[in-house]
Amino acid sequence: MKTPYPENRALVPGPSVVSNIVSFRVHAPSSGSFLLDIFANSVTPKEYLTGEPMKFKSVCKFKISCEDLQTVMVPLPDCASGEWGPTKATRLFGLIPITHQEALIFAGRELEIQFRMSRQLTDFMATLHKNGIEEKRLSKFVSHSITDEDIVTFSLSFPEEGQYGLDIYTREYSSSGNSEKHLLTHCCKYLINSSKRN
Repeated sequence: MKTPYPENRALVPGPSVVSNIVSFRVHAPSSGSFLLDIFANSVTPKEYLTGEPMKFKSVCKFKISCEDLQTVMVPLPDCASGEWGPTKATRLFGLIPITHQEALIFAGRELEIQFRMSRQLTDFMATLHKNGIEEKRLSKFVSHSITDEDIVTFSLSFPEEGQYGLDIYTREYSSSGNSEKHLLTHCCKYLINSSKRN
């Protein structure tokens, strides 16, 4: 039987950044020893938004010894790469989280996530992910709206209990008057655990 992880490889979904603290959650597929190799790069918002390829360098390594697992760890939803949580949205797009400041959300069968726009953005898009369910099927369970007060609300419902990933994309408003559009760019992502108990 094929395991959901490559043999002897732990899953690190990407960091969560709050203030100047970067946190990594490591999902070990089994007991054993693992190597956590952390790569980083200093990129300005302007460089990120151009879509240029970014080069990362290994900045440190940790040996993780997992003697036993208290629970079975499953692969995380297949979201875009990079950091989890809304910090990137604030740093790059001036989107201020109103409802959820942390990367991990515990929810019932419905959820609203709100941001305040500190500058004009356009063309929001959100995609929902869950292992074993096609992204296209999940598209009808997520929508967004924008109010006159510059509040953008993402409304989600979950067809079943489990772990979901939410990717949010946006683009800058072009005030130059030319027809050239900014790229639709990944803004942030959340890891959501949906349960009847929440």
